[in-house]
Amino acid sequence: MKLSVIKERDDYIELIVKDEDQSVLDALSEILQKMQGVEYAGQVLLHPLTGEIRFIVKTKSQELKVRDAILKALEELADMTERLRLYVEGL
Repeated sequence: MKLSVIKERDDYIELIVKDEDQSVLDALSEILQKMQGVEYAGQVLLHPLTGEIRFIVKTKSQELKVRDAILKALEELADMTERLRLYVEGL
């Protein structure tokens, strides 16, 4: 995965993500959208041949810094993945 920061403030970040499946960012944005203090989280595939995805997160900076929100969402996604792995192994 390659990340490029396009814009960043305490309450906003815009990234270009390369070499990653869109479904991973879709899951991450879904977790972010459910978090208190997050106003917007979403993604768009810029072009199918380049595989570049624009990922944007906007928070209420008084409640939650954007980087903190992303890190917290990544931890939750990792926990969900681990629980799923353990469940599947138990089948």
